[in-house]
Amino acid sequence: MITVPALLAVSLPEHPTFADNLQFQLTGLLVVLVTLGTLAILVSLIGRLFIALRPAAAPAAATPPAPASAGDIPGPVYAAIAAAVASTLGDERFAIRGVQTVDPRSNMSWGAEGRRAIYASRKLR
Repeated sequence: MITVPALLAVSLPEHPTFADNLQFQLTGLLVVLVTLGTLAILVSLIGRLFIALRPAAAPAAATPPAPASAGDIPGPVYAAIAAAVASTLGDERFAIRGVQTVDPRSNMSWGAEGRRAIYASRKLR
């Protein structure tokens, strides 16, 4: 019984030319790209199937926005936050129940992250 590797070895010339090598490499690349494309289409179809099979969510009751006091965040900032949430969630329903400011002196993580990024970008001597 002849196996595929043995059949492939017999079909290749003993001293392949540049064109033979190029054809072999392009054939391998084409096989890989077709396989990856097929997998991408398959994963996309499975995702669409899951979306189609997802049960429809009952519409949530509309909640009134939290009243803003004088020291709270101004209305345009609420609008910007709502726009960011809407662009992130897409078609999903959401309700912003409240927004609060954070004292920058109590939350130093953004500053620490900035310093870490600066120190990481420098070369060590």
